[in-house]
This record gives sequence, structure tokens and C-alpha cells, in this order.
Amino acid sequence: MSKVISDDAAPYAPDDQPIVRLNKVDVQLLRRTVLHKLTWDLFPGEHWAIVGANGSGKTSFLRLISGNLWPAPQSGTRRYNFGKNLQTDAVEALTRITLVGHELQDRYVERGWNFNATEVVLSGIYKTDIPRKEPSPQDIKKASQILHELNLSHLAKRPFLELSRGEQRRVLIARALSFNPVILILDEPLAGLDTKARRQLNSTIDHISKKISILCSYHVTIDLPISINRILRLDNGHVVESGKFFPTLPIPTETAAAKISVELSKNTGDTITSDSVIIDIQNADIWLNERKALTGITWQLLEGEHWQVTGSNGAGKTTFLRMLHGQLRPAIGGSINFSGIENPENIWVLRQQIAWVSPELQAGYWYPSTVRQCISSGFDSSIGQTRKLKQNELKLVDELLEQFQLIDLAERNVKTLSYGQFRRVLIARAVVYKPKVLLLDEPWEGLDPGNFELVTRELDQIISRGTHLVCVTHLHRNISQFNRALEIEDGRITRLGKLSTS
Repeated sequence: MSKVISDDAAPYAPDDQPIVRLNKVDVQLLRRTVLHKLTWDLFPGEHWAIVGANGSGKTSFLRLISGNLWPAPQSGTRRYNFGKNLQTDAVEALTRITLVGHELQDRYVERGWNFNATEVVLSGIYKTDIPRKEPSPQDIKKASQILHELNLSHLAKRPFLELSRGEQRRVLIARALSFNPVILILDEPLAGLDTKARRQLNSTIDHISKKISILCSYHVTIDLPISINRILRLDNGHVVESGKFFPTLPIPTETAAAKISVELSKNTGDTITSDSVIIDIQNADIWLNERKALTGITWQLLEGEHWQVTGSNGAGKTTFLRMLHGQLRPAIGGSINFSGIENPENIWVLRQQIAWVSPELQAGYWYPSTVRQCISSGFDSSIGQTRKLKQNELKLVDELLEQFQLIDLAERNVKTLSYGQFRRVLIARAVVYKPKVLLLDEPWEGLDPGNFELVTRELDQIISRGTHLVCVTHLHRNISQFNRALEIEDGRITRLGKLSTS
């Protein structure tokens, strides 16, 4: 991958001068101080892991460095040195520093930017949000070369919004590299990536670091790229650790998680009656535009089953969940029947009984709402609260705020929450009606260890109230909630059966 980083990339500051310097900087969002008295330097050759829990200020810190957030008035100074004059504004920083994170990814979803992967990379070459002119053969060649060197050539002509969350993230990193930045900032770069894609991305980061300074945010310091040599740890907007970092070797997969055993036969020995079938899919093909995303899917959800759905990025897992949610219907010759759902022909009744939480829902929740209002909107499956709640509904919202440890955030605008905090809110929103089925697309994505355990415990409670889980996840160790496993690759079911640990 020797050509990912262009030789004409912008020059660094002299080795003895910081590229970025913060001196006693505060940052405010909606009149609330989220970062306090930050003092920090980034020197050439340094590559930083920004570590902290959900809501600790990691994303705000990265946006401050990239120039997308300003220091609070009279709170301190932010200074850039790109080899010429020292600067305190962010005009040049916005062209020399590139940030890739959930916010950028969600913008494509919110605005319906469905360009193919090559066009997304071309927008980086042109330094625009979207491609705005006819590309030259030279520019197309450059975009294709970047995709090839990041092992993304197979996605070149695929529409962005049809890619998996992990594939989208990798394409946006390719776009970022086309800017030829001095500093590349990646906000939770491993979120939503399967094991193979994580290894590939870490290798890419290590290669990029040879010419570009890297800042990456993480919840924990396990499995970081070997190029990371500095750590900044944040807690509630304050720096609690800053200095050199010495990476440890990753824990072998066999000891990091319980080994999963899947019996290949769907025949569990239980008697299957028509009353026990909740959802029945027979020979279903799903098409997205002119591409067949799922092929020959035959599957049932039975009473008492909780399914873990796995597969590589782009395998078709999210498309499978969208079919279960009623967003997509099988092509002629296949069928899906909601046998265990009352009045499934009424889409609003279906939404109450089959709830869905996903990164796409999170990106598309555009209406300005407090945490309380967002959870309340679950009663009508709406984006934003549409009516005054009844007394029993208000009581349930209060209970969910307590169960998901959201009381202190209840009156916060959801757009000021961290990605992981917002995910907890949406899970609480999904269960206000105690649905028959809860569809979860990467529910642990973006969660720190504490919230990780909190969501895991709450899933146990959700199951105990009679809800059936169908969960897409790359995190195989979270199997205590699941008794069935389904693996999808290239749009086909490759494995299904009982799930157990050994």
C-alpha cells in the first residue's frame, strides 16, 4: 500500500514545534461545558489514542482539534503550526486535518447521499461534501487506486447507502486519505467492523502513520494499532492521563471470549406447532435496486428463541433485519408471514410489536428531542414526541430512564449525547410497548465497558418480560442472551442452529 499517502502531502511543523497546541481550553455545547481547561500538544511523529467512557468528551475533543468546534470565549487558546505562520483560527486546519466519525457517516444517511464509493472518494479529492463536477480520467484513476490499496475495489460501484455500516466507514477513510491531510482523526474507527476488517484497518492505520499524524478514539486500549505511541484519557471532560503509550499484545481469540458451538441442524427436538411460529420466511430473495442482497432465505422465529446473527461486513445481516421489520418484502416466489403478530397488515401495529434499533435509526432521528421525549416517541413509533402521554405511559418512561441509568440525561437534547449514550436511549425507546420481537443491529457498538454491561443486563430483563431478540453483532462473546445462531455470508444462510458455549 505504498501509494495511499501521496508524496505531495502537506508538510509538518518543525520537529521541535507542536502541530497543534491547546492551552487551558474549554468547549461548550448548547451552553454546557463539555471540555474543561485542556492543555495538550501534538508533535510530529506522535499518534494518539483518545480514550474514555461514553460522554467523557472524546468526540468533542476530536472536533476541537479538527477545527469543527471552537474554544469557549475567553477560555484559552488553540494554535496550529503547519510549517508557515502560527494560526489561532481554523481556516487552514479545516483543509489540513480530516475527521472521520459517526457524525460524517450519519450525514450521508440523513441527507440521502447515495453516491457510489468511487464518487465518495472523488468528493475528497475535490474537497467537497459531494462530487460537484465531471471527474477527469486522472482523478478517477486516483480514486480507484486509493480504493484498491485499502482493499475496497469490490465496492467501487456500490451505492453508499446500500453498504454495511463497516463498509461505509472504510470508504469514508478512503475519502479522507484523498484530502492528503497532515492529521487524520478517526472517531471509534473499529465500530461496526468484523474481525478481518478490524485487522485490515489497523494495518492501514499503521501504514498511514508513516507520513501522517493519527488521532483515534477508543473506549479501551485493547487491540490498538501498533503505531499508537501516546494516550490521552478523558473523564467527564477533564484530562486524567496524558503521555507515552506502550501497547500490549492482543489477547488470543480463544481466551478473549467463550468459544461458540453451533449445532448445524435446525431440528431441536421440540415440537413445532403453528401457534409457536412468530415469523416464517420461505425462499425469500431481497433485491436492492439491481443487486440481489439476500438469496433463498428460509427461516423461522419460534416462541422462546433468541437469535444471534453473524457474518462479515456486507454479508446481508442488516438487510435481513429490515425484512423482519417489514421495511423490505421478498421478491415474487418467496414469502414472509408474521404468524405470531396480531394484525400485521397494520404497519403501525406491526411497529409496536416488532421494534428495531440500528445505526440507521440513530442517524435518521433528526427531530430535536430531549432524552425523555425520545423515549416517549416510542409509543407511536414516531421521530419526536407527537402527543401528551397518559399517566401510565409517563410512569413507564420514568422506569426506563432509571433502568437504563438515564435520569441525569433526561432533559438533555439527544444530539448532545455521545454515540453510545444515544444508543441506550433508542433501546429504551424500542421497548416502551414491550414488543413481541426486538431487532437489534450492533447494539453494543459505541459503548464503553460500563454501558456495555448495562445494556447486556437490560437485555436479560427485556427477555424476561417476554420479548424475543434477533441481534446482529460482531461481538461473539455476548452470547448469554441467545440460544440460536444464524450466520449469513454473501446474502445466503450458511449456518443456523442451537447456540451454546464450551
